[in-house]
Amino acid sequence: MEQLRILKVIIAYVFFAGIIFAQQNPAISKEYSNEEITQMIKTYKTSNSRDAIPPTLLQQRFQTDFSKAYDVEWEVAGNIYEVEFDIQDRDYKAYYHVKGNLLMYIQEINGAELPAMVRNAAENKYPKYRLDNVDKIRRGTEVLYSVEMEDKSSDLEVKLLLKDNGSILEETFNY
Repeated sequence: MEQLRILKVIIAYVFFAGIIFAQQNPAISKEYSNEEITQMIKTYKTSNSRDAIPPTLLQQRFQTDFSKAYDVEWEVAGNIYEVEFDIQDRDYKAYYHVKGNLLMYIQEINGAELPAMVRNAAENKYPKYRLDNVDKIRRGTEVLYSVEMEDKSSDLEVKLLLKDNGSILEETFNY
């Protein structure tokens, strides 16, 4: 009898853990390649976006993908909608195609959540800098990390975009 109760508790835990995991990792559309998504987001970022009320389809898809979101704000440029929101006091940003396809989302994380390979690559490249802001990016089939680092002795900042294996894709300095 005790074993049956323990089994029920384990099954319930696995079920709810699955719901939480699914909530944190909504499915990115496979309709587009990583390169196509990158180009769509670049086009969006270089366009004049404006506040928007998204179509019902997008609102429903967003609610399914991020059901715990609050402080939701939408913008649109061309066929791309950007939505900024919070979940459990963390900043998020998601990008949807007008057809309802989730292209990419960005989740604020803390430095302790950064994979060791990514942290080591950033700290080895800039040993006199300290971690400042860290984001986890799911774009197409990729998991990327945006890491902002500050020089300990000056106001110089560097922003790195790294793959999950630690390779650096981009470096941008802010003076």
